[in-house]
Amino acid sequence: MDKINTTILKTTIEAIPLLTQDNYTLWKNRVENMLDLQELLDPLVQPNGVLSPAEDVQLQTILTSKLESSIHANVITHDNEKSSKKIWKSISDYFASSQASNRARVFNAVLHVQFNPNDVQEFITQVKSALSRLHEVGIDLPKDIIAYLILHKLPPSMTNISQQITHSDKEITAELVLDHLRLYANDQQILSNGGSSKAGSVSLLTDESKKCKKGWHNPRATGHTLPNCWFLYPHLRPGQDGERVKKGESSVSSFHSFLSNLSANFILDLGSSSHMVSDARLFLSLAKSEQGVEWELLNCCTSMEKYF
Repeated sequence: MDKINTTILKTTIEAIPLLTQDNYTLWKNRVENMLDLQELLDPLVQPNGVLSPAEDVQLQTILTSKLESSIHANVITHDNEKSSKKIWKSISDYFASSQASNRARVFNAVLHVQFNPNDVQEFITQVKSALSRLHEVGIDLPKDIIAYLILHKLPPSMTNISQQITHSDKEITAELVLDHLRLYANDQQILSNGGSSKAGSVSLLTDESKKCKKGWHNPRATGHTLPNCWFLYPHLRPGQDGERVKKGESSVSSFHSFLSNLSANFILDLGSSSHMVSDARLFLSLAKSEQGVEWELLNCCTSMEKYF
């Protein structure tokens, strides 16, 4: 039984985080669990509680080792460093004192929590921590006022969420607002994961690391082997590309077949200057005279023009 308690005690002590400005409630709960396990909570907390010298040294060591440096500087002094009861009281006064200065500090911390649309869950955590600290110092605000303070921190782009909350039939509380924000965060996470999956699927279809290139076979290619690589051996590409090559060759041949030696002379049609014809065979007749050239096209239209 003693061995089990020792193991549990070690785990409990390791689970206590460093005390910071933002996690007093969590830290206090973890420390109290450790004290309950050793039946030392009342001897430490109660004014008339008594600790043995060994227990006092043990708690001094645990408490001081679980303080962040900035907190250590504010709560540990030469007057209390050798007394675990005084250390505990100093920590409680710093974080949970009902003095006006401490209450103002805690309330200002709540006001300064900022909403981050890229990390909604962190915002929820900060709000819950801040609300716990309000309770620790004895600040009890109406539930709807706290909810409105949280809603005020949301950006204009989330007005629809604010309207859903304020127009609902449920009692407006901080938990109601935080529940809506959790749903919003989950929806954003689902959309983000969906986009990542889609991008991953596209990348699988367009993975450049496995593509071959003209004149080179990629050894990472999985769809074919080197002897069958179309990029390395284009003549192996079946069907469409072979026909395209043949079609291209025939087009070139046809183009060349239409070429002929062009005449150095040309005939200018002044009656219709939109075209110039260099082949006299296109005219039905050509007759030279002093007035110029009389010509007749194949469509039997005639005209006179100057011959150049």
